[in-house]
Amino acid sequence: MNSYNPNTQNPESTPQKPLDRFLKAQETIYPQALKEIRSGRKQTHWIWYIFPQLKGLGHSYNANYYGIADVEEARQYLNHPVLGARLHEITRALLLLPDGLSAESILGSIDALKVRSSMTLFDQIEPEGIFRQVLKRYYQNKEDRLTLKALNIPEEGLLLGAVAGDIIGSVYEHYSIKRTDFPLLSEASRFTDDTVMTVAVADWLLGTDDLIPSLQNYVHRYPKAGYGAMFQQWATFSNPIPYHSFGNGSAMRVSPIGWAFDTLEETLRHAAESAAVTHNHPQGIKGAQAVAACIFLARKGESKANIRTYVEQTFYYDLHRTCDEIRPDYRFDVTCQGSVPESIIAFLESTDFESAVRLAVSLGGDADTMGAIAGSIAEAFYGGVPKNIRQECIRRMPDDLLSVLHRFSEQFMRQ
Repeated sequence: MNSYNPNTQNPESTPQKPLDRFLKAQETIYPQALKEIRSGRKQTHWIWYIFPQLKGLGHSYNANYYGIADVEEARQYLNHPVLGARLHEITRALLLLPDGLSAESILGSIDALKVRSSMTLFDQIEPEGIFRQVLKRYYQNKEDRLTLKALNIPEEGLLLGAVAGDIIGSVYEHYSIKRTDFPLLSEASRFTDDTVMTVAVADWLLGTDDLIPSLQNYVHRYPKAGYGAMFQQWATFSNPIPYHSFGNGSAMRVSPIGWAFDTLEETLRHAAESAAVTHNHPQGIKGAQAVAACIFLARKGESKANIRTYVEQTFYYDLHRTCDEIRPDYRFDVTCQGSVPESIIAFLESTDFESAVRLAVSLGGDADTMGAIAGSIAEAFYGGVPKNIRQECIRRMPDDLLSVLHRFSEQFMRQ
């Protein structure tokens, strides 16, 4: 969705600053709107600028003029000292009403839909907060589909485990941390080569291109994602050959393969194929196969004990260590044999998706890749990525990468 452009509005009525239109509209009516909500029944006309929706969802002049342009303008609205405070206040008033009232009885049927849309929009900015509480109480926790569609956010179904682990770990790749209570996401958090190459493998499995052209194409599209020097050089060759690497690049991109096939044998074969075009050292292939096998077994409902046993007996990784035992002496290590087992251990020791990634990052190693590996397995085992993390990752991702991940989910993860 395009950024807000004040020149698209009536030039005689457009304020100099985009949010000024809300301040002007609310100047006299906000106290009345708050009073009506507190009374349990809306009676006058103010919905467009008190509970704003995304622009384009309504057809009236007011819906267009007071429509929020995109997620960034919604964020600015929430951060505004007056508008954000008022939205929180009147939303809280909805939650303080007696039980038994419906959104329709308070707002009317049409405006109830508009408030649902508004709550869906602002929940993308402040996930699982007061706006989500309104959705839970009045709308059976169901978001507005048209709002999600306009934001290009799938309601569910998105291959995102490796991506989330990559984005969370990105800040700590070169600034290692040795504890689990670190800030999960910040404005500096971003996707790196782990994400780009995961998408490239997913696109290959979707049949868009052969594997080598797919990998090279995504490097050319995202040349500054942080690739290793040998891989980046490989991506420039017209007839590239593998370079006997045992780096963890083979394991960081393999997660789509864990979802795409019906048998473990097929999964292992394609994991080896995905690795061998660059990382054809036995350790490089083993690292990719181990991660893909963990994802396959996890999504098939195997227990952690069975996953551990299979990986130890098949790939001879020592998985009977703990993160607390590993952490003190562990150092940055980009080899498969020096990072894949530790990432799997982080998953095995976890209690949910977030703790898996936190444990992997807390070891103080190649944080984005280890987060991606642990996250990709945890996604399969725990049934997805938590909504608040998913939303934060989606807003950091370009549409073309999200589109591939969504198409992959639709084809391979809805079985």
